[in-house]
Amino acid sequence: MTPTPRDHDPAASLLRAFCLRLGRLRTEADLPVVRLLQYPEITVKRSRLYEIFRGDVKEPPEWELVDAIINRCRDHAIKHGRLLGMSTDPSYWKPQHSMLVELRGHTRHAARAPEAPTGRALTAQVVHRGSVTAPDGTIRHLGIITGDIRHVRCAEVWVNPENTEMVMARAQEFSISAIIRYEGAERDDAGRITVDTIADELEKKTSTIRPIAPGSAVITGAGALARRNDVRLIVHTAAVQGEPGTGFRAIDGIAQCVDNTLLELGRLDDLPDEPLRVLFPLLGTGVGGGDVPRTATALIHAAANYLRSVRSTRISAVLFLAYTDVELRACLDALTAAGVMPTTGPAPA
Repeated sequence: MTPTPRDHDPAASLLRAFCLRLGRLRTEADLPVVRLLQYPEITVKRSRLYEIFRGDVKEPPEWELVDAIINRCRDHAIKHGRLLGMSTDPSYWKPQHSMLVELRGHTRHAARAPEAPTGRALTAQVVHRGSVTAPDGTIRHLGIITGDIRHVRCAEVWVNPENTEMVMARAQEFSISAIIRYEGAERDDAGRITVDTIADELEKKTSTIRPIAPGSAVITGAGALARRNDVRLIVHTAAVQGEPGTGFRAIDGIAQCVDNTLLELGRLDDLPDEPLRVLFPLLGTGVGGGDVPRTATALIHAAANYLRSVRSTRISAVLFLAYTDVELRACLDALTAAGVMPTTGPAPA
């Protein structure tokens, strides 16, 4: 038997399982499909509902439709005295749906990835840094650090490029979000996560307010990264947004992620009065598919403007992570365009 594409697509398997659970909820509620179609908020065709309940779909159904089905199943079961074994709480279904949307975005981006100039991974950690002058004459630093983020130990704050749903990537994926989630978690001797520290804290902070506005920033602790990489804080910024059927894309106005991150850090009043060094990856250029040179220019110019214009801040340095030679060239060009002449040396203190 020739395997079908679904056999090789974990995202498709999870989507099918989600839809079958939705179909099972309808069966438990004993709610006929024809009755569902009588509700004004359910505007799809009967054939579409049957496809969803059979799991015969390629994209996650819209959340508004899923929510309406759940609510109608709950109401019908209550009216007819049926006991449901499955939850009708949207807080049970919504995270699963958000994960499916995110997974489809990752799958689509992976299919496009060979067309993009990803570049050669840089394995040596080198710091290229320059300085800018604040209004009061204080010298602040702006720079680039190369290599894998897991080797960085010179920044007290890491910035995590997240989606507007604030749902972190799975630990098995290769992304900044996944790395931060895994490295910040408590793990057993076999490397399995026992306490999902950062993801759990982010969930508690955003579960009632998401989706959040593009460019917004949410601060959490750093979990195990505090002892592994000397990181104090993680700032999660909404750098990409997903849409059903199209996947993820970098937000318009990506520079506002830098502005909001630095402004949120400036509002903190419960940290020791010590300088903070902030590390940004090139936001939105991974799963979001953002153009690397344009993104580097926007982010670095925003950071330079902040460091030059803000009179009082505990932020002493902003660093940008360049994982590949393509990213490094883009960042160096952006620094030069911002009037910062970088030199190679140790990380800024």
